[in-house]
Amino acid sequence: TGGIINQASKQPFLGDRSTVGVTWGSHAYRRVTADLNQQVGETTAVRFNAMKTDTNSFRDNVEQERWGLAPSVTWGLGTPDQLTVSYYRLREDNIPDFGIPFFQGRPIPVPVDRFYGLANADHDRNDTGITTVAYNHRFSDDSNLRTVLRYADYERDLWAVAPRLAGGTTFITDSTVINRQRQARGGTERTLTSQTDYTTKFEAAGMKHLLLAGVELVREDAHRWNYASNATNPATTVGNPNAYPALAADYFTSIRRTGDVFYTAKTMGLYAQDVVDFMPRWKAVLGGRYDDFTADYQRAAPAGPLSRTDRVFSWRAGLLYQPTDEVSYYASYGTSFNPSAEGLTLASTATAQNNANLGPEKSISYEVGTKWNLFKDKLLVSAALFRTTKTNARTVNPAVPTDIVTLDGEQRVQGLEIGATGRVTDAWSLVAGYAYMDGKIVSSKNPLEVGQPLSSAPKNSANLWTVYTLPFNVDVGGGVSYLDKRVVNTTATRYVDGYAVFDAMAAWRVNNRLSLNLNIYNLADKKYILESYNTGSSGNVLPGNGRSAVLAGVYRF
Repeated sequence: TGGIINQASKQPFLGDRSTVGVTWGSHAYRRVTADLNQQVGETTAVRFNAMKTDTNSFRDNVEQERWGLAPSVTWGLGTPDQLTVSYYRLREDNIPDFGIPFFQGRPIPVPVDRFYGLANADHDRNDTGITTVAYNHRFSDDSNLRTVLRYADYERDLWAVAPRLAGGTTFITDSTVINRQRQARGGTERTLTSQTDYTTKFEAAGMKHLLLAGVELVREDAHRWNYASNATNPATTVGNPNAYPALAADYFTSIRRTGDVFYTAKTMGLYAQDVVDFMPRWKAVLGGRYDDFTADYQRAAPAGPLSRTDRVFSWRAGLLYQPTDEVSYYASYGTSFNPSAEGLTLASTATAQNNANLGPEKSISYEVGTKWNLFKDKLLVSAALFRTTKTNARTVNPAVPTDIVTLDGEQRVQGLEIGATGRVTDAWSLVAGYAYMDGKIVSSKNPLEVGQPLSSAPKNSANLWTVYTLPFNVDVGGGVSYLDKRVVNTTATRYVDGYAVFDAMAAWRVNNRLSLNLNIYNLADKKYILESYNTGSSGNVLPGNGRSAVLAGVYRF
């Protein structure tokens, strides 16, 4: 619960600078990109980004096609009033891949390129369009007001299969039957967001303050449906997964929508945060947010409509001590929540999907850590201890078929994270990290879950990447990523092994305009599982990429 990924889009800037890139690689990987920035007045600039990518896969019959563009224009650069209008468009048309099934808690032992889908029917089409208007007014060097309006439009159409072993399978041979379970659904989502932030610096009561206050307003509208067909998917076998089988004559003509549902949600968030310098080398962070979240869910008769409203406060606090300019220590506390309707759905049946009358899950996070700037601020080293507890996780008693979901569960993850990033010498740079996570289901109505590790949470993970600069503007580098064993379901009856993958690179800055980059992935051609999915009584995994390479050329002008 809690946390976001902060994405920063490329913005126009004063000056003329452009970049084009071409990439070619294994599995027919082809990609072209363009990033064009042009100043068109004393305070105005336009920027245009475009991308086209087509690739096959190390997995048989899997393909990806996507293109995107992102134009933007900014008026008032370098002035107190700045306005940016931007648009983002991304479109994909892929042959999706649901990987391979589990058998007795482990992925079936087959070659990593084996594909159990229907290449002559499966598709995954996505279309995203986002329009953003951002206005920034600077009252002074210490005070700023920023407002962002965003309209987003998402469309998805999925027709795929998930591989499932036939019921009663007791051993695996090449002739073992694999059923192709239909995964067919579509939907549209429209999101309108307004966010306004005010930041200011001031002094009061002998202390320095950095204040942030804001309001966020969001409206989400979604329409979702499933697909049905009179024709069934033909089964296949473990050893002979024919991706182009003969399909029934009405396979495509009988496709129809079923189970249409409509979802509308409105969010109002009010928040404020103050960073206070209250003593020499001491700072405190105090912040809070209030959310009013209402969701309405329309279902076809006789199911009828559902509605849910949650009003929740979230808090954060922190303390920072800097004994020197190079060293800092900190402690932090924060709360967050998951509303029951966050998945764009509500339900009221007495099953594990019941959430219409259920309040939000809530979490509390604690962290203490330190950061050290070494070698005259060239290398940053950090370490942290953390603990996050979900105090009222959703849970249901599997022994009682009519038992509804309650908030009686508790889940906890705690551990250690250390990292280093920067330059050891002028020619040698590195990024390194290690994390230990002890995740556990502390309590649940399902006794088989109590004490089990959290799914998809490896106990140990680590990464190391290092680059060395040679003469003649040549860089060489390499690294390793390690992930420990992961359980896939809450009762720990399914798991995937840990793995270590080694990568390498070389780059040559031919001149100020042209550079060439070679990346080689999975040098040892390690066989490993990248992603895993649990669906209750079954599940599937997606193997990681084998050895591959891409060569990119970038030209600047």
